[in-house]
Amino acid sequence: MWTMIEGFQSLSHEEIDALVGAPALITILVGAADGEIDREERKWTERLLRTRTYNRPKELNEFYRVVVSDFWTKVQSEMDRLPTDVDARNSALSDRLEKLNPILAKLDVDLAADLYTGFVGLAEETAKASGGFLRIGSISAVESKWVKLPMLTPIEHHREVEDEDQDFDASDDSGD
Repeated sequence: MWTMIEGFQSLSHEEIDALVGAPALITILVGAADGEIDREERKWTERLLRTRTYNRPKELNEFYRVVVSDFWTKVQSEMDRLPTDVDARNSALSDRLEKLNPILAKLDVDLAADLYTGFVGLAEETAKASGGFLRIGSISAVESKWVKLPMLTPIEHHREVEDEDQDFDASDDSGD
């Protein structure tokens, strides 16, 4: 059950829900920054989130298991409630994501840094997913405004961490 996610015991149910919902909001913010979330953005986002259910950092595996459960249903539900105007939608999403800062501040700094790094990584991979040649130079101007999640306060680790590039290697794609 999501209330038993290791490291989240100091948070209320509403705060945990906000963190679990963040990847859907980030996917919409970046993936639909240019209007709609396309097929490639959906595919890459889902692959990245699924790899995080069993990859590094291990402390967040259960968190990402909860995130991927009915992920696209959550995305669609959010899209249905958000403004249809792209600028208004992005502003609303930015405001909601900004509210994660005090929640992240309640967590152990390394856990919060892992979440922050994961959120930014998700935004970057979603932005790279469509366009460009072999996903190189594929971040559009409108996506680049949001890809670093400027509404979130950067959080740095206190412990040494391995390079997260090992977390998701697109070259390992089996060609599906």
